[in-house]
Amino acid sequence: MKKIFRFIRICLLWFLLLFLCIALYLYATDDSSSSPIPVFTNPSLAVYSAEKENVKPLGRTYYENGVRYFSHSGSGVEFICKGEYAMITLVDDSGGNYLGGHEPRFAIYKNGMLITDSILTEGEKIFHITLDGYNTETTVRIIKLSEAQYSAMGIGDIAVYGKERIRPTEEKNIKIEFIGDSITCGYGIDEADPYGYFSTATENFTKSYAYIAAENLDADYSAVCFSGFGVYSGYTSDGRINAEDTLPLYYDKACLLYGGREILWDFSENHSDIIVINLGTNDASYCSKSASGRQEFTRRYADFISQVRQYNPYAHILCVLGDMNNSMYSCIEQAVKNYSEASFDNNVSVTTIAYKMGENDIVIDGHPGYMSNLSAANELTEKIRELIYGYNYNQGEN
Repeated sequence: MKKIFRFIRICLLWFLLLFLCIALYLYATDDSSSSPIPVFTNPSLAVYSAEKENVKPLGRTYYENGVRYFSHSGSGVEFICKGEYAMITLVDDSGGNYLGGHEPRFAIYKNGMLITDSILTEGEKIFHITLDGYNTETTVRIIKLSEAQYSAMGIGDIAVYGKERIRPTEEKNIKIEFIGDSITCGYGIDEADPYGYFSTATENFTKSYAYIAAENLDADYSAVCFSGFGVYSGYTSDGRINAEDTLPLYYDKACLLYGGREILWDFSENHSDIIVINLGTNDASYCSKSASGRQEFTRRYADFISQVRQYNPYAHILCVLGDMNNSMYSCIEQAVKNYSEASFDNNVSVTTIAYKMGENDIVIDGHPGYMSNLSAANELTEKIRELIYGYNYNQGEN
């Protein structure tokens, strides 16, 4: 009889243990549990490519052999994921062979907050990001802070430990393209010494008027900008024309890769609602010295508007010039007038923007600092709002 009771007790203990295990399992897998560290079933490490089905390209990019390359300021990708962590492979398209001081600078954002600001000095590097959990969406943005003239980079594998696929963020209602020079690039904006030397480590597109205006408008953006470039002549200090550093030669390029390889941009799949042209500051170093130089600049500027219109038949083209050197503004006004009269295209306008540079907000080579760019961005934002909505937010007038 004792053996029977002992057997029953053992059975009851095993039954109780089994019951407790089942209860703990159900509690751990219940999504409504208030546990701060929930346990989920079937998470796995999945590897994704930077194709459009997985990520949203930002600006001009180029996908090839499992890598999405980008060289232009502010270009990159954005995606949404759920999980525990992500591992992102970034590649330097030169294999780490860029000259010192000219490597790509980039930023990684998590839910709009900057978590990485770095220089890619090696051919390939993996970056780890802690995500917000299996039930919470995390938005990851990776963008190039430095310009296309010096370097390019790319995104390879995106590995996520989670339970769902990554997906692109949604397209925004407004798309703006910025065409410009060093000011648009954010040249030297992170160098505290205005007499310092330029390197890509001090260039930051996210502090330029262009990026700030796009953020103000909640717009998707694309930037095509090169330091020292102009429409007719790039910057020159010896009195001779600099015809090589002109943006019309590069406007149709999606990406400039190591070794001089140039990838064309597919305008048919990438449209803009507003195109902002901010050029003429560097042309002034050559063209402002003679009547013939100003006349030729005016002609070339009208030709460039025509080139931009060829690729963007429906966009409003807004030609601007800031007050860092606005000596060519009257020529730009005349170029816009000449183009509109010759083409019967009235979807073009011209305006100025003021950087309002104070003595404590001037960076390398006399460029506007962050506060000056912020002022110009807010002014440009209102001008674009008037174009889109026909409304002046500051004055409250239709």
